[in-house]
Amino acid sequence: MTAVLDRPTADAPIGEARNTWAWTVILCVLVLAAAIPWQMRWGVIPDTSWVITLCEKMLAGSRLYVDVFEVNPPFTPWMFMPVVALAHKVGMSPEVAVHAYSYAICLAGLAFAGLIARQAGLAENRALFQMLPLFLALLVIFPGNAFTEREQLGIALFLPMLVLTAWRAAPIEGRVPSILTAVLAGLSGSVLVLVKPYYALVVLVPALYAAWSRRSIRMLFAVENWAIGLVCVAYVVAVQYFHPEFLSVVYPMLADTYMRMQKMQALLEIYVPIYVVALAALYLLRPGLPLSPLVTVFTLASLAATVPLIYQAKGWPYHAFPAFSLILAALLLRMAQAAPATYKSPGTAMELVLKVLLAVIIAAAAIPFMQTQKLSAEFVAKLKAAAPQPTVALVGADISGGHPLTRMLGGTWISRHCNDWLGESARYLSGIASRNGDQEAASHYRQIADRYIESKIAELETQKPAMIIVEKKDRDWNAELAQWQDYTNFLRRYQQIAEDDEVRVLLRNAGTAQAE
Repeated sequence: MTAVLDRPTADAPIGEARNTWAWTVILCVLVLAAAIPWQMRWGVIPDTSWVITLCEKMLAGSRLYVDVFEVNPPFTPWMFMPVVALAHKVGMSPEVAVHAYSYAICLAGLAFAGLIARQAGLAENRALFQMLPLFLALLVIFPGNAFTEREQLGIALFLPMLVLTAWRAAPIEGRVPSILTAVLAGLSGSVLVLVKPYYALVVLVPALYAAWSRRSIRMLFAVENWAIGLVCVAYVVAVQYFHPEFLSVVYPMLADTYMRMQKMQALLEIYVPIYVVALAALYLLRPGLPLSPLVTVFTLASLAATVPLIYQAKGWPYHAFPAFSLILAALLLRMAQAAPATYKSPGTAMELVLKVLLAVIIAAAAIPFMQTQKLSAEFVAKLKAAAPQPTVALVGADISGGHPLTRMLGGTWISRHCNDWLGESARYLSGIASRNGDQEAASHYRQIADRYIESKIAELETQKPAMIIVEKKDRDWNAELAQWQDYTNFLRRYQQIAEDDEVRVLLRNAGTAQAE
């Protein structure tokens, strides 16, 4: 991996260059070695655990958006399906396979970006080589609870595209990328757009910068951009052919409910202050030095990524990962930026202060990614002892209640949905509309909530899960369900066996199960 950048041999003795190369490789290995136990603090995160379950259901014959419901476009299961299928074929845990898959994607994206930087002959290459362990850590340690998320993997594969765009903006010595390099960078970069289409803005803004820098509109029609465009067109056709329900049924439902749920205040409080500080640090780190094309491209991509973050307005860390990882990468690139001989660099003491400032910014930016929802081993062991390999249902709107707990128990997920997001969203929106005096909207959402609750009760009655996980924080949703007599009658067949700060776990009475 580290060999893809120019080795620092230009003005250094061969022995010194070899030592630098060796230490860089050793540090990269240490970063990977540290990342594995670090990421096990979270285990397989809820979203990824659900996607694994979703893939397994599809492999068993369930039809996506018909037999099993997913809020994301089909590229989400398609992205993980090969590794889940392979894991089952070779007898490996899908969780282990997905983590290995994610590390491989991060390494591949970083290595390809380094290869393109070397081909471009970027002025920063010598410093970038020595900073490879830091960039690797930004991909495999910094993500925390966003590791294995689609956005995190998409960003790893988007790095080559960004380096190529910087090359396009300011080619050195007449060098131009080969068609193969451009096509592969486009294909790699397209993953981020396939994950969520509005990340097309992250492609467009740096491309506009390259066109402006070269004073040529032709830069917008570079080979890599054509590759991304054609892949996206093919994807839309494939979605319409294989899963027409997503565009005709699922997306309108999402636009009507899920996408209306916003947490703008939390978004502004958690992310805006540190992001603004990071932007300001671009100039503080090298005062008076103009941004290089590479730093500019990463910065513009980060700014573009804030638009989806604000548009989604959920405040979840993985939604913020593209914007934050790219601005932090821009800061590291700023430290690696080559300065002209006429530039007066800060003194040694000031350099140390600036490096400490950079470390503080990275640590502060990492705070939202440090929260873990992993259940204690003792709690899981207690549930396993009470009900080996149970069938499981969830009462709650947070995916983390049922996932990855169901898989940790070796259980079987009985529901068509990953959680009760649809019913809870409709209930909430109905209440908001009612308070605003919009009775038509209130009635509309009330009907959605009622239909969902009726289908949930019918599903519980039909599937008769051995275990029900109840999310304690969803008090309003629990209160709503408690008003339905059929639901309260159904719960009489269960007794509580465990509880922690987040969930109550109910187990079906043995006598009831035998009677039925």
